[in-house]
Amino acid sequence: MPTITRFRSAAPVAGASLGLIGALALLWITRRAPLTLPPLAYFDALGAFFVFAVWCGTALSSALRAPAERGWRFWLTALALTVAFVTSLTPLVVAAYVLLALMHLPLARRGELLAALRSAVIPLLAAAALAAGYGALALRGVVRFDAPLAGAALDSLVFWFVLLAAAIPLLPSGSLSGETGPPPTRPAIKVAGDGMRSSPARASLDLFAFAWLYPLTRLYTLSPWNEGWSFATLTLGGGAMIWLTLGALTAAARSQRAENNRRRLIALALAGIGLSSGAGLAAGCYAVLVYLVLIVSDSTGSESESTTATVLGLPPSVPSWLLSGAFPLTAPFIATWMIVGAGAAGGVTMLTAVAWLTMLVSALPVVSDLKAAESRRRWIGGGVSLVLGVASPLVVRLLIQPVIEQLQGGLSVYGDVNVWPWVGLAMVNSARTGITALPTVGAAGLMVVLSAMVYLLARLLRSTPPSNPSSPAPAAYDEILQDLRRAVPWLSESATKASDHDDC
Repeated sequence: MPTITRFRSAAPVAGASLGLIGALALLWITRRAPLTLPPLAYFDALGAFFVFAVWCGTALSSALRAPAERGWRFWLTALALTVAFVTSLTPLVVAAYVLLALMHLPLARRGELLAALRSAVIPLLAAAALAAGYGALALRGVVRFDAPLAGAALDSLVFWFVLLAAAIPLLPSGSLSGETGPPPTRPAIKVAGDGMRSSPARASLDLFAFAWLYPLTRLYTLSPWNEGWSFATLTLGGGAMIWLTLGALTAAARSQRAENNRRRLIALALAGIGLSSGAGLAAGCYAVLVYLVLIVSDSTGSESESTTATVLGLPPSVPSWLLSGAFPLTAPFIATWMIVGAGAAGGVTMLTAVAWLTMLVSALPVVSDLKAAESRRRWIGGGVSLVLGVASPLVVRLLIQPVIEQLQGGLSVYGDVNVWPWVGLAMVNSARTGITALPTVGAAGLMVVLSAMVYLLARLLRSTPPSNPSSPAPAAYDEILQDLRRAVPWLSESATKASDHDDC
């Protein structure tokens, strides 16, 4: 029996490791040029990158989380997405994403189908939009997106539906269904308050939320985008960054704040893709990897994972700083710096301001929330964030640069990325003039200013003493958040508004 238990515990990690090795082999095969194996297979750098992202996240998640949290839905979704990324058949791509949406449906008793559909409304709407967009391509004869005349079928109708499919998953889970509580995380299936059975695997499927960006990015293979499409995409991505950052700042539950902060990285990737440049695509792909680091390092603070900072001789806030984006040369900081450089190279200065401001604001709840810091998973995630940030030049050169080169025919010349492995990155404009580089003295100054601002604001949020010394002290962040809701009417909920008015 102990042998069987150990085998069941090691099987998820072994399976994810095999998938990751296969993804690395695919990256090596497609680094020079796409490889077509009709009628199904199509291997290129873009598909290989997303395959790598799927199995890299799966391997990290399987290694850091309990095996019981990963059910058959999780593994079936990973395999379905792998098939979608290595085929050129548009109906097969749609089928894989419809399966991804259906995997979010919880187990329900007879007569509770409506409640189950309401709980998975976001992925179902995204799948319907994708089916409309790619279905229009198929009806026009583009069954394979690598067909010689496939670009002639791409028009605004197809683009808007595919863009909608990429934007809908930016909504946090429960936004349209009315759910406000955190997603289920217990290994056993439990019955919700409305009688519907919810599976813990549904929460783990959030790991694949970045996959909805692939169908939109794949449109560069068909033809270049016009200015209206690019502007709409980066505007939608920038607006989503602001909206999710405000959600991360004002959400009542810690799980909601963490979810909004993670999905801000997907919005950043969407804005980078919308720049239609090599620099923007590099920022978008790198943001996908940062999203994986944030979601696998998220912790519920369970006792089995708790650790003490005194063992390592480090304060408990270290992993929060490494995951916040306010610490220099960490992965979230590099992701924001890349979108800032890409926006400046493309002349979209408003996007650079939005990216910098949202990073500053979104770092506050992460740094101020110390309840999630005491976790082995979070410490490992902070270390991965630091390694990924320091090794960002090598990551861009090996994983992302082949994607840019093979999609160059669909990208504009307004911004590119120069890489010096283990030395730094530089964003250049259409004249190949350097716009910003890392590391430089100017970038170092911005790092220090940003870290100092986040540190001072975080200290301010923690400065409120507990009202009752004998009871556990509530988080100072929550107290200041309540004061902010009372002072700003449009941030408060209806119940809060009513009580304030009654007091008056």
